[in-house]
This record gives sequence, structure tokens and C-alpha cells, in this order.
Amino acid sequence: MLKVNSVRCQLATHRFEWSFRVPEGAFLAVTGGSGVGKSTLLNVLLGFQPIESGSVQWAGHDLSGLKVYERPFGVLFQKDNLFEHLSVEKNLALGLHPGAKLNGEQREQLWLAAERFQIQSILAEKAMRLSGGQQQRVALARVFLQNKPVLLLDEPFSSLDPMLRQEGLEWVSEMQKQQGTTVVMVTHHLDEIEPVVDSILEGVSSDCWKQYPAR
Repeated sequence: MLKVNSVRCQLATHRFEWSFRVPEGAFLAVTGGSGVGKSTLLNVLLGFQPIESGSVQWAGHDLSGLKVYERPFGVLFQKDNLFEHLSVEKNLALGLHPGAKLNGEQREQLWLAAERFQIQSILAEKAMRLSGGQQQRVALARVFLQNKPVLLLDEPFSSLDPMLRQEGLEWVSEMQKQQGTTVVMVTHHLDEIEPVVDSILEGVSSDCWKQYPAR
């Protein structure tokens, strides 16, 4: 379980505070108006933003003091998720090895991911030549190849049209269920995501958040 226990931090003139729980394998939507701290929350979880008090725990272990790469999180941002000068295959390989040097088993994992996300036909293409929808498929495939227990998504589909957003959400939901991944997704499109999530964390203000079950 992911536990955020009375975590407080200060960013410029804003004070933020969060407390919530996400069971292992569950899907949490994070929503609220601009400035309440949705992206700041992800930075806190990742260790980019220091906290003043409270704790972030995963599977009963306090994550304080752990470096970003030591934490159990894969992350997908709204944009700039790929190395545009590299091929799709090389981008995917970086999800398995920091130097993209794969053994036979890892190459098989890469090919299976490409099949699941229907990108096997574009493996040789440079990322810069892909459409927005294709880029997001590649980015999703890579983050799932990292095989982290918790996936943090910061509005990864907001720049896409409604049809492509729905497609991206379906990919996330399908892979989340297959791999048992815990997902925390920041969104401004709650009506689109609510049917597939388990609970919602809504920011009323930067220091007032409420968690409730999805419909």
C-alpha cells in the first residue's frame, strides 16, 4: 500500500498538506483546480520536492532518504517523455537498461511490449517522426517495461484529442490490471477517467484534500 501520512511542504508562498492511502494494485485519480498542488504531490512522491514533516511509505517502508531512482515509482509526464533523436526501439530499451544494452530475455520483453501497444511496425522510426498518439504509446510501453510497482502519471494525455485520450486511458487500465500496478494519475478530465479508477483524491485547496471512492 502507498501511504502518504500528513505530509507537509512549503513551495514559495504556498503551503501544501496531503494524507491518503492507495491499496496495492488500485487506481487513484488526482484532481483539483490550478495551484492546489497536483504536480507538486508527484514531485514529493518522487523525492524532487523536500518535505517538512510527515512520511511517504510503500509496502510499510518509509521512502525518506531514498534517491529518486531508488523509489518504487515509474513516471510519465504530459510531454517530453521520449528522446526524439533515438529510434522507438532504443527508447524502449532504455526502459529496461540505462545503457540500452539488452540480453535475450530483455529483448523478448521489449518485443512483447511493442506487440501489446501495437507499435512493433514503427520500432525503427525516430521518435520525432511519430504522431502524438504514437509517441504516447511508446512512452507508455517504456514506463511499463520499467516494471515499477507504482506508476505516476501527470496528465500524460491532456494534449491529445478526446479519442486519443480515451485510447491512452484504455491502455493504462489494461496494463494496470494485467501487471497489478498501482496507478496515481493527475487529470483535468475526471469525467473520462472516473469509470476506470477506484478512488479520487480532490484538492479543494493546497492544504485541504479529500479522498473518496469513484462512482
